Amino acid sequence: MKIFRHLTVALVSYGGIVGASVFLAVLAVEFGISLFGDVVFSGWMLVTVQIARWFVLWVGVYTIHNVLPIAIAHGRTRREFLGAATGFTVVFALAMTLLAWLGFLVEDGLYSLMDWRSTPHGSPLAYFLMFLVWCAVGMLVTAAFDRWGYGGVFTLPVGLALAVVPGITMPGTGDTPFVRNMPHLLGDGWHAVSLGAWVVAMAVTWAIARDLPVRLRTS
Repeated sequence: MKIFRHLTVALVSYGGIVGASVFLAVLAVEFGISLFGDVVFSGWMLVTVQIARWFVLWVGVYTIHNVLPIAIAHGRTRREFLGAATGFTVVFALAMTLLAWLGFLVEDGLYSLMDWRSTPHGSPLAYFLMFLVWCAVGMLVTAAFDRWGYGGVFTLPVGLALAVVPGITMPGTGDTPFVRNMPHLLGDGWHAVSLGAWVVAMAVTWAIARDLPVRLRTS
């Protein structure tokens, strides 16, 4: 419970600070663009889809590479940590989705007031699943590199395949060859596929990290 609370308080707070700062920067850029021409796209949509997912992936990397060794050094087991980290991915994805949607509410109101033209964005569920999977993929790949060194590169195709799944239906991510028609065939069932990608990512992370050797730095 202490691990889960530490991860949630520290990283959700950090994500909120980063997200708020980036949102203000996006508004500044949009106002700057309006001085020279028409605003015809949602800057926040581009940030939440193209940049935020990489930030969420980095949080997954940080959780395994930085926090796991500290937890073990303080007497926690790998199983205990991985259980807390699994729950953390859900809470962090929810927090980032809420932050993204608050940004859209403010931006949509501003665009309506200024008579700017926005662009469509994905649903809250789509954002949640994207953040959920990307955080888990960050953990998976990091666990592999921390355990096998350069051999972890062989998990990159797996991580890429899992990360692509929830983004296929998101505006602003582009179409993916060979599978671009699959979401339309499955309809809402594609969300279940995305959830399955998270389950696979976390299961592989558990399999790799359950006996991960930890090397602590000493001064």
